[in-house]
Amino acid sequence: MTKYEVIELAKQAGFADGVVEIVGLYGFMKFAHLVAAVEREECANVCEQLAMQQDSDAWDATYAIRARSEK
Repeated sequence: MTKYEVIELAKQAGFADGVVEIVGLYGFMKFAHLVAAVEREECANVCEQLAMQQDSDAWDATYAIRARSEK
């Protein structure tokens, strides 16, 4: 994730432009990467659980991962 993507996401989340200077770009970057890592691991766990089921396929994983946003 680039610094520009992190800043754009911060803006979309409602942070004011000046917040980047207060928190620091490094802090935002670190936070974004930590959140992404946790989400990737949780998605991998969903896929792993589905892979253990004989009757599941890639579409099941897709739907299960997207359903996570509804929690």
